[in-house]
Amino acid sequence: MLVNVLTPGFTTSNGSAFLFPLIVFKNEIRNAGIDISITNMSDKDISQCDVVAIDSKQFRHVPDDRQDEIKELINGYRSSKAKIIWFDTTDSTGTLQSEMVPVVDKYMKAQLLRNKTRYEQRIYSGREHSEFYFQTAGTVDSNKVAVNQPISKNDATKLGISWNSGLADYSTYGPLKMGLYRRTRLSCFLSYPDSPAPNVQTRTKDLSARFGISYSRETVRYQREQIRKLLASRLNTQKLNRRGYMKELRRSKVILSPFGWGEITLKDFEVFLTSGMLLKPSMEHMETWPDFYVDGVTYKSFDWNLSDLEKKIEYALENDEEREAIASEGRRRYLQHTSDINAPEIFVTHLTKVL
Repeated sequence: MLVNVLTPGFTTSNGSAFLFPLIVFKNEIRNAGIDISITNMSDKDISQCDVVAIDSKQFRHVPDDRQDEIKELINGYRSSKAKIIWFDTTDSTGTLQSEMVPVVDKYMKAQLLRNKTRYEQRIYSGREHSEFYFQTAGTVDSNKVAVNQPISKNDATKLGISWNSGLADYSTYGPLKMGLYRRTRLSCFLSYPDSPAPNVQTRTKDLSARFGISYSRETVRYQREQIRKLLASRLNTQKLNRRGYMKELRRSKVILSPFGWGEITLKDFEVFLTSGMLLKPSMEHMETWPDFYVDGVTYKSFDWNLSDLEKKIEYALENDEEREAIASEGRRRYLQHTSDINAPEIFVTHLTKVL
């Protein structure tokens, strides 16, 4: 099977995570009979294959009034009989590039709502948590176009799950190495880091919660603003430099990771790597692959209204055995899909289903 991947490359965090396993596991993918060619050129030969895989970031900066040009381009690919798969690499579970769903064969997304009929309705700001705070707290986005367009019931059957942004390098120097790859295209800079076995004796800090709140949409930053207020008397939530931040994660027992543009954030994977216990708003509404989010197993949840946040923090700190078991399983499951010896086989099996 020949697969041409149209992508701008390692230009964004999600785009990098989309490409990362395709490059790191390239030999195993080829051994499975899948030949992948990565290109950022939209030329006439791209559709001479079995599958055209389009990273949505390729058309990230195309203005709304030129969307019809993209549709015409995709329709041109279809004339060659190649299967067209759109890979939505945006952050939010609720956000869809709705206008593209009708013109592709499959629409794959890193994370989807469990209730897919929600995509047939308008979701405020394209995010379930935005709609939640809009309805419960009266928070309104000043951007008047921040309302997701619905898709048809028939088009909803095209939706599927690709792989989430966890499949990249989130070690201390991971971003630097991915930047070097972007400039040199030397695959030696790309590899999955291992994670040292956790040492509970070195975890002298109870809680870490470092995050920014500079989001342009009010409904997106609301959760973080409220968490910062709740924890103001307890700890500093201001961001640190990379090395200081990773050092703090390694010595923290509980690490809080709120939603941002999407529910999944890069911090989640940094926590798994550094073996702390991940504390997040409930993820029950979404499904993703790999499934790193099982409440009480790989992370601990709190309610979106934050009513139980402080109680959940205290419970985690008072119950060492349970907290350490959750942290250990989160780490184990993360390594299983990245640096473990069987990780390539697991990914190739999933990729085959996606294609």
